[in-house]
Amino acid sequence: MKFYRDDNNDPRAEASGEFDLLASFLECDIQGDKNAGIELLEYLEKKQGERIGNAYCVTFDDQNVHVSVLEDNKDKKSYARNHFFQAVEGWIVFISD
Repeated sequence: MKFYRDDNNDPRAEASGEFDLLASFLECDIQGDKNAGIELLEYLEKKQGERIGNAYCVTFDDQNVHVSVLEDNKDKKSYARNHFFQAVEGWIVFISD
């Protein structure tokens, strides 16, 4: 996954394949809000739950995190908890710079 800032200095995430939906989630639901990212990580410390954001719904159990687009339940991908956690941590570091 690649993080960068666009011409307007907005944070962007780019990925292909299985991580494209995760990159879009970071851009749309976490955006440049470090506190929202930290809050999400704290929420993920629970064994299971759900978080509904601007454009995505994140549900998780003790092994996986499932990201789905609110407008289209067919667009859904699952990630190992540690991969999702690492991506969110990386995004928080990136937007904090």
